Amino acid sequence: MQNNVVDLIIYLVKRVHIGTRLKDIKLDKLRGYNHSEISAAYSWLMQKHEIGELHEKKPNSMDIPSPRVLHPNERSRITSNAYGYMLELYYLGILDAKRMEKLIEYAVLRMDSELTDVPDVKDWVAGMIFDSEYLGSDRSLFLKGNETIN
Repeated sequence: MQNNVVDLIIYLVKRVHIGTRLKDIKLDKLRGYNHSEISAAYSWLMQKHEIGELHEKKPNSMDIPSPRVLHPNERSRITSNAYGYMLELYYLGILDAKRMEKLIEYAVLRMDSELTDVPDVKDWVAGMIFDSEYLGSDRSLFLKGNETIN
């Protein structure tokens, strides 16, 4: 479920960056996502918008600090698709530099010998977005039972 929310967040942030206002996004038109996923994604967007981390228009690329270049050891642990996905999230504003660095650390310090690919990054990003460590222990974006967002 969390991966679906990450996909939906990416979609909604892209819509905002092309000029669609948050209030103009018709959430009932989103097919393939359940009500809880839509509410969680929209809640995340609203939270970011309220604290000023989500802008109504795509930021100028000159205003965003460039992410650091991967060390050869890091490149050997992260597929180019996974790093491209991380960069997309970074430039969309879903990841900040600190979280991007955390993802790179996760990839390098994996206990298994697998390369980090897009599904791994998506899982980790979902954890970062919805983990209480980042949002405060008493706040959850996932609805419980019959709760709704007004």
